[in-house]
Amino acid sequence: MLESTGVNDDAIRRDHGDAGVFAFVDRHFDEAGPWGPYESAAWIEPERREATADAVPGGVRTRWFWLRGLLYAVPAVVAFTLLPAADHVESGLLLGALLLSWAGGYGMTYVAWGYIGHHDLPAAHRFLRLSVLVGTGAAVVVAVLAVYASLMVTVTMQVSLWTVLLLVGQTVYLLSAATVLMTGHELRLLVALLPAVGGSVYYTVFGGAARPAESSFAATPAHGPEALFLAATVVLTALFAFHATGNGRRPTNHLVAGSVLAALSHSAYGLTVGLLVLFPALNELLNNNFESLPLTVTVAALPLVVSMGVAEILLHEHRRKVVGMLRATGSVERFLQQSRREYLELTARFIAALVIMTVALGGVGAALFGITDARYLWLGGAYALLGTAIFAAMILNSLGRIRFVLGVLAAGVTVMMVFSAAADHTVPDVVAIACLAVVAASAAAGLGVAAYRAVCEAANHR
Repeated sequence: MLESTGVNDDAIRRDHGDAGVFAFVDRHFDEAGPWGPYESAAWIEPERREATADAVPGGVRTRWFWLRGLLYAVPAVVAFTLLPAADHVESGLLLGALLLSWAGGYGMTYVAWGYIGHHDLPAAHRFLRLSVLVGTGAAVVVAVLAVYASLMVTVTMQVSLWTVLLLVGQTVYLLSAATVLMTGHELRLLVALLPAVGGSVYYTVFGGAARPAESSFAATPAHGPEALFLAATVVLTALFAFHATGNGRRPTNHLVAGSVLAALSHSAYGLTVGLLVLFPALNELLNNNFESLPLTVTVAALPLVVSMGVAEILLHEHRRKVVGMLRATGSVERFLQQSRREYLELTARFIAALVIMTVALGGVGAALFGITDARYLWLGGAYALLGTAIFAAMILNSLGRIRFVLGVLAAGVTVMMVFSAAADHTVPDVVAIACLAVVAASAAAGLGVAAYRAVCEAANHR
């Protein structure tokens, strides 16, 4: 790169006194450490047993990655169950807590990956455990203050101690589940989810104590054993997270400069994705029209959130194939063609998986529960477009293009929020779904084109 800009061996010898370009670069990196000018010279080589590929989640097999979609599926089910809730204050608190916890999980995992990039797995485990503890404490404080403020400022009588427990439980589950997945224990998360899934199936299929139409989501668990199933899942997930991070210790080396700011950027990315995915719930909340989109329609979001596990598998496959192309291709033009073709193939596979899951879920709903609402198809199509945009965003994030991704997604969120603020309960649901589809299609086009161009370009990953 230096020689391509005219800085050749003669210029180096004349201006810097080194024998040549390679001697000049070697001297500067020897002075700055293995991270070059991005990190101080204080670097301690990690122990060999901690630097192996097997110790890094990114280096293990992705056989169980499809289970990672469950991390998103369970909170989504809770969020869309809130739509017919009787009290909009309670629903707003739970949705707000869900979004903040979701965003915090993105920032937490980014910093943990930074330690893993240093081959310092115990430091990553220590940070994950501290994040769960700090996040839980912060959730308790925020939940208590939010419930107190809602009781003082509004006329609601639905929020209570159970609301606080649900708010805290959401945070504990999301952060703990992210920790379990970061440590490569997908099957343990599946085991932790069994109580909640089993309880939901029992009360849905076998006619358990159903929630009365006039009752609130948070108030009902106080009068039935439903809360025990949810609490069992939360407790199991937290225990698995603490067991998986038992070997944590202080970091051997500090993270590179700018890691905190980058973590905040990834938290913002998680927040914007959450706002777009949960737009139907937020729109119903803002317009005080809880019955217009029933749960049988909003369940169309489940294929999208479950498909995030498929997206992670494809993303790891993309990284492996790019490394192989770098070793096998003999020309820049050849690498450009293969990398772009690979991106298009992976995108097509992701879209196919998402569409198949959407159609399959609709078929099961129609066959078993008689779901014939056409709005399911419209919302499923909108979520397919949004999933395409999210997959392109994941590719761009892995290439260090998160600022562009944030700009596109933030613009989409702004449009959706303006629509919800301008609309009211008289606006048909189809119009809101069409607005979501237009925003998702625009984001998919913009991010898709950017990813198509970026997959064959050199990128700064810091």
